[in-house]
Amino acid sequence: MFDVGANRGQCCAVVRRALGARAVGLHAFEPNADAFAELARRVGGQAGVRLNRVALGARRGRARLFYDRPASGLASLTRRDLAHLGITFALSEDVEVETLDEYCRAQGVERIDLLKLDVEGHELDVLRGATGMLGAGRVGLVTFEFGGCHVDTRTFVRDFFRLFGEYGMALARITPSGYLTPLPRYREDLEQFRTTNFVAIRP
Repeated sequence: MFDVGANRGQCCAVVRRALGARAVGLHAFEPNADAFAELARRVGGQAGVRLNRVALGARRGRARLFYDRPASGLASLTRRDLAHLGITFALSEDVEVETLDEYCRAQGVERIDLLKLDVEGHELDVLRGATGMLGAGRVGLVTFEFGGCHVDTRTFVRDFFRLFGEYGMALARITPSGYLTPLPRYREDLEQFRTTNFVAIRP
């Protein structure tokens, strides 16, 4: 499992507890210093866990990470405009950015069974840095969140349909009760900027 945007390790802990820690090899990525410290306290040092204090993106380099408070789950590589909610992204830090393809080559990762993305509007950038793994059919499932952050990055559900379509992957919506609703084709009414979870599945 790759947990990209691991924050404080909430998803990491749930998945390893549900499936058994020994059954889940975990690569977690979290660039925010405070969130990474909490992530390390929660799952660091456990067998099969590799923690990386980097962001993943379309290309290697450096970027600015913006957030409203330490260890925030809203941290993004885009300075979001949430003034209407009384939230200001007044804090920031410089972070390292790697690509998923380069990381997999360096670490000898040949397959990702589950790629979880929660990077506050920059999911497409992560996927654009994973074209090698996606094109080779080496990513089984991709889960990602879509919502208000995509207003700030000007990203649409249509973009995900197009990208995953290039790799023969089908999209489904994850319902609040945990069921999957298949989405055989793009529809404009899917463009609702309320938090929604999707999964891309390789048939």
